[in-house]
Amino acid sequence: MKMPAGTQGGIALDPRKGDTLENLRGFKGLIEVETDRGKGFILMRNGELVAACFEDKEQMYRGDAALRYIMATPAGGSDPNQQQFALRPYSDKDFAEALDRCTERQLFIGSAPVVQKSPPPLYESTQVPRQPSGNLDEATLTKIMAQPGVVAVSAFYEGFPVISRGNADFEHVAARAEDLLRTGTTIALDMSLGRPDQLILETAENKFIISPFGDLCLCIIARSDAQLGLLRVLIRSLQHEAGHS
Repeated sequence: MKMPAGTQGGIALDPRKGDTLENLRGFKGLIEVETDRGKGFILMRNGELVAACFEDKEQMYRGDAALRYIMATPAGGSDPNQQQFALRPYSDKDFAEALDRCTERQLFIGSAPVVQKSPPPLYESTQVPRQPSGNLDEATLTKIMAQPGVVAVSAFYEGFPVISRGNADFEHVAARAEDLLRTGTTIALDMSLGRPDQLILETAENKFIISPFGDLCLCIIARSDAQLGLLRVLIRSLQHEAGHS
């Protein structure tokens, strides 16, 4: 099972030894486990054991069963074929993606974390004393966030976020989205193509969509597997409902 790569954080750490778990209280990311019997991982958040998976030659163990399997293996000692552990610290984005994948495969230890059951917190900028315009409200953003693969959505005005949901640095996202919108508009007008209806930036990992919404602009960050066509149709539908089409 492929998980976000994260960054290199050290190798050959056995979290079952001594006070290692105590030292991992601030760790958020993946502990990769590899042995001659198979391999797997433990997902941690600030020391909390969130999810686990281990696959040997016979089957895949999930959640509590995977954790018990990993913990039941004798400690490494001097035998190089015993379990080895590698730390891969995660950013907020990596961790959110890892949670999605653990949800799909039902890998949580105990019950699923609360973050999976509750909508992302509403983000409100303190830099722009501006209220959402027209029908652009929390319900609109909730509809967008409900689409598969959507990571974050934000409405911005002149480079500042007004209302946002999801996991992202919205101040930075709004500033760069404003730059992209201005550049795209300049190019489109220079080529006599008219004003852009939607701007789409695709990378190997993500999709980024900017679309006017009244006097604001919507920007959506989605994973690469998100259905771009469905998102575009949804945006047009919301624009129509708000009277902006």
